[in-house]
Amino acid sequence: MKLETETLLVIGTDTGVGKTVFTGLFARYLMDAGVGVRAVKPFCSGGKADIEFLQAARGGLGQVDLNFWYSDEPISPAAWERRHSQAVDFKGAINWINSLRSAVFSHQEGLGGQLPVGSGQAGVLLVEGVGGLLAPLAKGKTVASLGKAIGAQLIVVAPNRVGVINQVLLTVEAAAKRGLEVAFVVLMGQREPDSSSLDNAALIGDYLPGLAGFKGVFEFPWLGESADDPKQIAANVKKVEKVLAKIFEACMLRGPSGSGVTDQPSG
Repeated sequence: MKLETETLLVIGTDTGVGKTVFTGLFARYLMDAGVGVRAVKPFCSGGKADIEFLQAARGGLGQVDLNFWYSDEPISPAAWERRHSQAVDFKGAINWINSLRSAVFSHQEGLGGQLPVGSGQAGVLLVEGVGGLLAPLAKGKTVASLGKAIGAQLIVVAPNRVGVINQVLLTVEAAAKRGLEVAFVVLMGQREPDSSSLDNAALIGDYLPGLAGFKGVFEFPWLGESADDPKQIAANVKKVEKVLAKIFEACMLRGPSGSGVTDQPSG
C-alpha cells in the first residue's frame, strides 16, 4: 500500500488558546490508533511547559527531538532576535523539520524506534506554531512563512467564545491570501461559556468561503483546569475521544494496514 502522509501546522487565533493541549491530545490519540506520529514545537520561549506536555504526549523523546529554538525570555523569536542583535536560524528550523518529516515518513528511524514500522503505515507530523498566523519568528518571517516553507495544511485552534467568528475568519482569509490550505478549525471549550458558544461552530461554517480540502469545524469540551497537566493526557484523550475520532476520520488518515480507518477506539 502507498504510504499516507500528513504535515499539519497547528496555529491559533492568539496565544494561549489551547494549541499545545490539542496538539498533544491528538498526537496521543493517533499513537494509540497505531498511526506513526511526532508532535514538535520548533520555536518556544518563556518556559518549557509546552515542550514537556508534548514530550509526555508522545513519550520517550527529549527536548532536542521536538524543539529547535528555545529562549527563557517570554518574547517572540523575532523580538528576541531584535533585542539580542542575533539572527534566529529560520532556515535551520525548516531543514530540521524537513529532516524529521523525511525520517518519519521514510521509516528510516521509525520515530525513535518506539513505534512499529511497516508497509502502508501512516505518518503524521504535527508542527505547533507560536501565537497566531502572523506571529513573527525571524526577520521577515512569520508562522505563515513556516507553513509555506514546510508545505503544511493548517489546523486553526481558537477559544469558543464571543468574538471567535471574526478571529477565525480573519485568520482563514489571511492564510488563503498566502496560498495556505486550512484543514480544519478546532474550537476549545471555555470554563464559563457565553451564549455565543452554542452557535459559533455553525456560523463559522456558514461564513467561511469555499476552501479546497477543508474538513470542518470541531468543538472540544472544557477539559478543566488540568487540561495542560501532562499526567492527565490519557484521561483527557478519553474525554475528547469522540471528537478526535471525527477529526481522524475527516482527515482520511490511514491505519497500519493502509486501509481507511472506519472503527475508532471506543470510549
